[in-house]
Amino acid sequence: MKLTAPQLAALQVIHETPRRVAARVNGSSGCWIGFRVLHHRTEARLAALNLIETVPADGGLEVPVLRLTAAGYEALGVDAPATTKEAPAVDEEVLLPLPKRFCDAYEAELGEIHADADSAPYRQVWQHVTSGRAAIPRWLLGHLADVAALLADLAEESDAHHATRVARSRGAAELLDLLARHGVRPWLPAGHGVRPWTDAPHCDDCAEQIGPRPPAAVVATEAAVDQERADRQAAYEDRLAAALRATEDEIATEYGEHMRPGQCVIWTHPATGKTSVGIVQSVYRRAGGKAAADVELVGGPTGSILADDLGPLPELPDMGELIEGQWLITDKTGATLAHVPGQTREEALAEARKIPAVRAAAHRDGGLASRPLWTSDLVKSS
Repeated sequence: MKLTAPQLAALQVIHETPRRVAARVNGSSGCWIGFRVLHHRTEARLAALNLIETVPADGGLEVPVLRLTAAGYEALGVDAPATTKEAPAVDEEVLLPLPKRFCDAYEAELGEIHADADSAPYRQVWQHVTSGRAAIPRWLLGHLADVAALLADLAEESDAHHATRVARSRGAAELLDLLARHGVRPWLPAGHGVRPWTDAPHCDDCAEQIGPRPPAAVVATEAAVDQERADRQAAYEDRLAAALRATEDEIATEYGEHMRPGQCVIWTHPATGKTSVGIVQSVYRRAGGKAAADVELVGGPTGSILADDLGPLPELPDMGELIEGQWLITDKTGATLAHVPGQTREEALAEARKIPAVRAAAHRDGGLASRPLWTSDLVKSS
């Protein structure tokens, strides 16, 4: 392989100053303090010849730097340092600048959904895409591939303008191509375990696709965030319930115990004068401070009525005890005609019609009234 003098000099600079030559990512200037840079054309040519690769800088710095590949050491005539192949650490990061088309499509289709998703991986994908970081944890690559595949499907089914659909599909395809270079592809839609949260592969076919588990710190942090969110929601609901109970007690003290949910009330229509019975659904104070209640009227709709217009049901008289198998027969005016036996209303009416006075009243009024007999009816009769 024949290289130009500037290209050889660039390789020598990378070799002599390891991890101190910044890479130009997404066309940026790469002017990082304390780092050197190469001419952009020289860097592009060396990368195309697979003589250099981009890796994160040491010390946790968010700076992509250049490193010689095995072919780069060979072109420079220098022995490559001995390396031992180890399994990648669970917190290892890889350089993966996200295509702008993908980021725009993701924000439009899935960003809002994933921001508050119950799934920790989806929230992690949202945080990474919106942060704009070029480095991504290796364990998150699989989830990002799944999201890109989902986005491609959504773009095809979208009713957006044709140009918009094409741009979104292209953004998903660009990211899937980048991920494929890292050996990551979307998870199969069915037939296998969920990546990468299982401890063991579902079968031999998917053993290599499961990949490393997310760092324990990430799992613990997500669990803590979920618990904190649940605690905040529970505390809010407790405060709301306490405020509602306080309002109910205050209104019940001011207007009466009938102003509580579940109580029966009476209401008189201001225009027709018709009195209706209703059940209180909730009590509250309106914007002006007046107490009101949502009341479901029997045989009518539910409406908001001021507490001043509602009253309790009148107390029912003491009926005493029910006398089993005995019925009170009255005429249409409520006057008592007879006490007759009967297991059912029909039996009682048939027995009552045997009495001449009862038959005369039924003929006069066009019918009879009847109800079970109570001990208080006997006191009235005497």
